[in-house]
Amino acid sequence: MKRLINHLLLTVFCLTSLPVMASESTELTKLQAEMLRLISTDEIEQFMKVTEQLKEESKKQGAERIFYKAWGNQAIFEATHQNYAKAEEIASMIEQYAIDQNSFWGSYIALHTKANISLQRQDYQAAEDGFQKAVAFFHKYFPNESAGDDLQELMKIANHRKDQKAGLKYARQILAEPNVAPIHKGRALFRISQFAFNKNNKELYDSIYNVLMELKKTDGIGTVEPVVEVNYHILNGNYDEAMRLCKDLSPDKQAERMAVIYHRMGKDKEAYEQMVRFKKINDSIVLVSHGNVVASCYVQMNNERMKLEQKLLEDEYGKLKRLLSYTVAIAIVIIFILIIWQRHQRVKLLEKKLAESDKSLQKAEEAFDMKNEFITSITNELRQPLSPIAGFSDMLGSREYDISPDEREQLSTIIKDNSKTITKMIDEMSELAYYESKKSLPMNYLWSPNYLCRYMVDSLRPLCKEGVRMFFETELEDNYEIKTNEEAVKALLSHLIHNALQYTDKGVITVKCSDFENNVRVSVTDTGKGIPEERREHVFDTFREMGDNQKLQGMGLSICRAIVKLLGGKIWLDESYTDGSRFIFDIPRNR
Repeated sequence: MKRLINHLLLTVFCLTSLPVMASESTELTKLQAEMLRLISTDEIEQFMKVTEQLKEESKKQGAERIFYKAWGNQAIFEATHQNYAKAEEIASMIEQYAIDQNSFWGSYIALHTKANISLQRQDYQAAEDGFQKAVAFFHKYFPNESAGDDLQELMKIANHRKDQKAGLKYARQILAEPNVAPIHKGRALFRISQFAFNKNNKELYDSIYNVLMELKKTDGIGTVEPVVEVNYHILNGNYDEAMRLCKDLSPDKQAERMAVIYHRMGKDKEAYEQMVRFKKINDSIVLVSHGNVVASCYVQMNNERMKLEQKLLEDEYGKLKRLLSYTVAIAIVIIFILIIWQRHQRVKLLEKKLAESDKSLQKAEEAFDMKNEFITSITNELRQPLSPIAGFSDMLGSREYDISPDEREQLSTIIKDNSKTITKMIDEMSELAYYESKKSLPMNYLWSPNYLCRYMVDSLRPLCKEGVRMFFETELEDNYEIKTNEEAVKALLSHLIHNALQYTDKGVITVKCSDFENNVRVSVTDTGKGIPEERREHVFDTFREMGDNQKLQGMGLSICRAIVKLLGGKIWLDESYTDGSRFIFDIPRNR
């Protein structure tokens, strides 16, 4: 009996100690998943709090790799938010700490992180040198593991530079790595498949295609690039199927593949039209190159987060199985009761998690659709002025058209005007992105509202159309000053006055300063055409609805809203004024 009691006590001890060990591992995994969720957001305080908790917990459990990865992700977070000096400071701290602790893994993370920062800066040469050093270091100290992460980044850099030879070299290196991850192997094979397609090597392409289809069934790679299947059908002469699959490609890849298909079918006219379309789309997409670098980093982090979340579910399921198996030793009846109750709870938990996963997937799809709509909208807006530039440039450079000097001058004027439109649009996009990315602005300038508004009115008065007058009025003394950001206020006034100049064909434009409840209040009033009532609610939005689509409506007022928000004030359209438009903004005198 005593032996039986001792055995039961030992069983109870095992049952109580195992959940503690499992909970520590689960807590570590949860912190990693939360870290990778926050890295693609602007929640800097929460991100740093979670990563510090993860560093502390992993250090306590002796998880060296998790500790240094968490620390490295702090630097990468700063770099993706363009705080490069802070990112490099953190990377240097990791490097020194790893040397002090004699940690080879820490030294590798420092090399990998520094290369990643260079990539975020778009300093591709420094990034390439950094990743090559990281690969050499990894091979030296971890010979039985794959350096696929660094080689994959090198392959991306080679692809960005359109260096096919280097891209193939890195792809082959990935395939030769020991214990290479399926996702790295899939991307390397995709790179080689592009080379095989360009060389029209059907035998090589088919062999790669078959391997990719096998990888698709593994946990490491859930799908293959749609262009792989399109190229497969092109090489095998299945043009109808290839054209059907083209609908799943992005607009630029779709146009490029369609051109290849038409060319192989002997329809050179249609092929030429698709190549022209591809060139226009590709020229527009160049504008968002830095965003692609950051987005690529976020996608990779999100994939790791999903794996960790899957591991959490697997750990929970394994814990449940262990609990059930040890409970058998205590009593068969209790086991049956626990099985019924636990399975019921498990089903409810899985249903809840499935519902949450569906919501998360829906949000991700909505975010993806919003991104595509934004790129499509910007592309359409850029295409409008680009089309006449391309057409009229061809006419000016062609000998087939007999153009008189007056017509030539008129065409040149149109080209110049459209070029200015494109330049203005790009400048405003850059300015809007700059102010929307800021958390705050330095308040390091004593601003005299009278002086600055008078200066802006005098500077911009020559731009008034014939029959339009511009005045400055004030209720303030000239020595009235507040502390603010000079450049931001100048930009704010410039956009509002230019907006008035653009829509006022006759009458008066008035800039007025006053004091209102410890705020500086500035109004810009014009006697122009005014704003239709149906558009007033969304006048500060970047886009407006046009049926099922969105159309860019100018970013000047959106920039004004972003600036005023950073200055701690507010801006609005005075709807009580009906003789034109009146925009008013308040800036606190004391923040």
